[in-house]
Amino acid sequence: MKKQQVLVSVTGWTKDDEDQPESVRLLTTGTFSGAREDWRIDYTETQPDNDSHAVTLTMGKGVVTMQRQGSFATSMVFEQGRRFEGSYQTPYGALAMGVYPTHVKYRVDDEATGEVNLTYQLDLQGQFAAMHELRIRFCPSGGKA
Repeated sequence: MKKQQVLVSVTGWTKDDEDQPESVRLLTTGTFSGAREDWRIDYTETQPDNDSHAVTLTMGKGVVTMQRQGSFATSMVFEQGRRFEGSYQTPYGALAMGVYPTHVKYRVDDEATGEVNLTYQLDLQGQFAAMHELRIRFCPSGGKA
């Protein structure tokens, strides 16, 4: 698995019960590796308070997984139409988390350029928290993500 430096653009939208949409955007660098139906991107997500989290995104066979390390750690599996249950680790303790993806799509080409699009419902402690949309674009460093 050859690793390649990539530029990673992450855009997320959240809509809660109050219908107050919020968006976040992150532009960073990372590494891309993999081959046909087994791809991986590693990058660091930095928060406004300078807290950072290592993120590993894998894509293959129609499933996307995201593992996030750090003070707010989690692991999520996105497979369209299948609910995933896990936990969301916080400095204050763990919360039960449920993820129900309604849209899971990704594309990757041989030049390490691609995009991941996810839409999912997030539940915390058995209660609806918000609807999320996440778009992650990546391309070799020096290109546009």
